[in-house]
Amino acid sequence: MQSDADTPTVGILVRLTLICFAVLLCWTAGTLPLRANDPTPTPAPHTWEKWLEVEEELASPALRRELLTFPRILTYIVQPGDTVSGIASRFGLDIDTIRWSNPELERNPDYLRPGTALTILPVRGVYHPVAAGDTVESIARRYGVAVEDIVNYPLNHLDSADSPLKAGTWLIVPHGTKRLARPKPAPAAGYLFAWPIVGAVTQNYSAGHRAIDIGAPYGSQVYASRAGVVVHAGWSETGYGYTLIIDHGDGYRTLYSHLKGTWVSKGQKVACGQLIGEVGSTGNSSGPHVHFEIRLNNARLNPLEYLPPQ
Repeated sequence: MQSDADTPTVGILVRLTLICFAVLLCWTAGTLPLRANDPTPTPAPHTWEKWLEVEEELASPALRRELLTFPRILTYIVQPGDTVSGIASRFGLDIDTIRWSNPELERNPDYLRPGTALTILPVRGVYHPVAAGDTVESIARRYGVAVEDIVNYPLNHLDSADSPLKAGTWLIVPHGTKRLARPKPAPAAGYLFAWPIVGAVTQNYSAGHRAIDIGAPYGSQVYASRAGVVVHAGWSETGYGYTLIIDHGDGYRTLYSHLKGTWVSKGQKVACGQLIGEVGSTGNSSGPHVHFEIRLNNARLNPLEYLPPQ
């Protein structure tokens, strides 16, 4: 028979057991990532769900590792101060993948508003809206990937390259790329410089703006206006963003800024019409364009007086 002395001991042990169990439950819950009610939903073929809304604290290395193991499409809610490059880095992607997954950002990746929902792919590439007449083969050819890359990607739920595609649905094209087909400017006889890109002049030369701005879609190719040697290729702290300067050897220099990036390096010789970069919107920029200057002995001239008519 149990003595009266044993009763308090048993009660204490029971209470300690319950406390430990409660602590264990709280600790376990705190280590689980937030997710939708059903952690493993099965999408209908060729349709996509926004699996969960990702707040800034969830966009962590641990989440990126989880997405590699269990890929899914996420929705990220833009926070104040966010940039496309920052969001891309947070999820282990690149700027182009963010652009090519969100049509409203494709033309201008700096057009972000807090509260906007962005589609985040689990892999670098393109999020393709299927149109009437599309086939897996035509989509693969369009974005420069193998048919098998699209068929074998698990979230596409395709049985084969011949699987029918329904217009209005979406496919992930892993590691696909988009290339803009735009005409290349040609030098004209009698002119010292050629246009660096074909586009509309969005801001003219003036006393307060000793350059011209040439608008073009983000990612359009930019070419050397004249042969010379690259004397600067990189980020500018003056608000110009990625900037390239070419010395032409006779006192003339040309400057190209707000680029997405540069394709040449300092000290490299370039020919007139050679690819040197792509249109961006870096630095203090209101949208995708090239800020183009012609300088003579460091005096900034009106480029329109040196360029052929468009």
